[in-house]
Amino acid sequence: MFIPNMLLVGSVARNTGKTTFCTEFIRKWAAQHDIVGIKVTTIYGEKGRCHHGDEGCGVCTDFVGDFEIVEEFDHSGAKDTSGLLKAGASKVYWIKATHHCLAEAFGSLIGLIPGNSVIVCESNALSALLRPAVIVVSSRNDISIEGMKPSAKPMLEKADYIVDVRDQGKMQAALDGIIVESADGGCRLRAAGGRL
Repeated sequence: MFIPNMLLVGSVARNTGKTTFCTEFIRKWAAQHDIVGIKVTTIYGEKGRCHHGDEGCGVCTDFVGDFEIVEEFDHSGAKDTSGLLKAGASKVYWIKATHHCLAEAFGSLIGLIPGNSVIVCESNALSALLRPAVIVVSSRNDISIEGMKPSAKPMLEKADYIVDVRDQGKMQAALDGIIVESADGGCRLRAAGGRL
C-alpha cells in the first residue's frame, strides 16, 4: 500500500533522534499543512515482556487484545507523543500492537486521517508493510551493524535520507529535501535530490 502523504521515520537503535527529526519536520510545515503524528510501538515475542529488555514502563502489558490506539491530548508531557503535539501536530496517536497485528492496527487508524493531512509516523516495522512517500532513518556513526535493531537493516535499504541529528547541516539538508505538495484535494510528499 502506497501512502503519498506519509513521512516514515525509523531508527537504527534507541535514542538516535527520530522524535527530534519528526518534531523539526512538524515545526517546519505545521503552519501550511494539517499534520497528524503517529508513534508505533511494536511488540515482538511474548506480550508482556519488554522488547527493549527493560522493566517497569508497562507499555507491553497495559492493553487488552492484540493492539491499542490511543490519542494523545497532553501538550506539556515528556512523552514523545506530547512532543509531537507541542511541535504543532493537530492530532497524535500512539499505536501499541503485537507484531502480527500491526497491519490491522494501522489499517484501523489510517481511515480516520483526512487525505489532506500530512502523516508523520515513527516506526521501523511499518516499512515492511507499506510504502510511504518518504523514509528517513535516524542513525549515529558510532553504532555498528551488530548494534542495530534487526528491523532497521531492511529500512536502511529503502531510506531516502539517513540522518545523524547531531549533525545540524545534514539534518537541515534532509528537512529541506522533503517537499510537501498539494495534489488532487489532498497532499503528497516527495524526496528532492539524491540520497543523503
